[in-house]
Amino acid sequence: MQLLRLICKNAIRNPRRSVLTILSITVSIFLVSTLQAILTRLDAVGKGSDSGNLRLIVHHATGLGQPLPVAYKQRIEALPGVKAVTSWTWFGGIYKDEGNFFANFAVDADDIEKTHEEYHIPPDQLAAFKRERTAALVGRALMEKYHWKLGDRVTLKGTIYPIDPEVIIRAVFTCDDQSQERVFFFHWDYFNEALNRRNQVGTFAVKAATPQDVPRLMDAIDRMFHNSDAETKTETEQAFNLSFVSMLGNVKLLLNSISAAVIFTILLVAGNTMAMSIRERTGEVAVLKTLGFRRNTILFLLVGESLVIALLGGFLGGVGAKTTYAFIQATSTKGRLFMAIYSAGVALLAGYGTWTLFAGSHAVRGAQRVVRYAVTLIGAAVGFGAGAGFYFATGVVMTSGGFFSDFSVTVGTLYKEVSPFDAKKLGAALVAANIARHLQVSLVDKPKGWRPLVYCWRGGKRSGAFTHVLREIGWDACALVG
Repeated sequence: MQLLRLICKNAIRNPRRSVLTILSITVSIFLVSTLQAILTRLDAVGKGSDSGNLRLIVHHATGLGQPLPVAYKQRIEALPGVKAVTSWTWFGGIYKDEGNFFANFAVDADDIEKTHEEYHIPPDQLAAFKRERTAALVGRALMEKYHWKLGDRVTLKGTIYPIDPEVIIRAVFTCDDQSQERVFFFHWDYFNEALNRRNQVGTFAVKAATPQDVPRLMDAIDRMFHNSDAETKTETEQAFNLSFVSMLGNVKLLLNSISAAVIFTILLVAGNTMAMSIRERTGEVAVLKTLGFRRNTILFLLVGESLVIALLGGFLGGVGAKTTYAFIQATSTKGRLFMAIYSAGVALLAGYGTWTLFAGSHAVRGAQRVVRYAVTLIGAAVGFGAGAGFYFATGVVMTSGGFFSDFSVTVGTLYKEVSPFDAKKLGAALVAANIARHLQVSLVDKPKGWRPLVYCWRGGKRSGAFTHVLREIGWDACALVG
């Protein structure tokens, strides 16, 4: 215990060097965490939900810029193994000004809930959306960002098409993947009428009945329209999404290379700090030997000091990244006050770092003291501006369904920070939706005598609920705890 106290005291014997080393490690780990969040998001693009695994995207063979005849829908629906078909046309409109851009599509409203079962839409709102030609279906995150409510009128300014449709929000949908809640849908019939009935669509979303139907339908659809005026290319939704990621080039290799370079730099910083500390304390090491300390004990003290500094910097960087992005995710749409609070925190850190950097015996007298105060204020001002810019830019990316949304608040955070009741209610809705998807897709062909084993990953509530439903159906289900 005494050795640990000695290690902690020696770790801060040179406050300026210790603070700067910790800050450099913190910033490096923060950067690595951010890069890994981007990589995680890119990897998630190709991993669809159970519903998405049965979904195919049909588009023009020459590219997305060429439309398809809307008459193709009936011919695709007639194929065996097709559960539902919905047309999607990218409108690309803006709301009020160019700064308010979000994904917006003109869709066939009849079967959107069948092709995209992960969209949770209240039945009364879905009926209202289908019934009214000028109705709109909007994701919950988009509603919160622009403070819309049901019944509001929204005008989208056309950037691709020479029309400005005015629609009324009649339905709001939620989704397990929050990035999909930033989409705006309105009726293709309304869109087509405004364009003098061109009868063209961008893509078709085709929902297959079973996984076995997917490859067969891909071949059947493309063969059906082969040698026509508008040949098609049919691919899975995952492949379609990954085609956009491939446009970035080998960005994963680039980001991993940057992460490796940052980690190598951290090792150099920690090694240099350790070497400087040992060189400065040659006499102190001699005294310790004279007092009877063994070599292993002295080595433990010296390495322990560097380890304390490195662990503290790594902890602050990792927790700081998680906390920062969760805070921005939760507050970016709630006004400028939270941006000011965040920027003030960054300013304090920058000011303290600048003050520490200019510490020393000569920095406390006369004009040098004035210089130290002035430089500290400049550092704080720069920190405030950098914090505001980072908060704003990250908030825009998050509210647009960007990479950092992986740091959003989870059910566990809701349990701790709001209330267990709200967390359990949200968790129950998510679990119920997941159970329904499993029953409709992966378990649809299981016989009556099937005996599933459900693995308990954490607390057992989700696995317990799933096991209960399976038993109520008639399967001899058992939950494995561990």
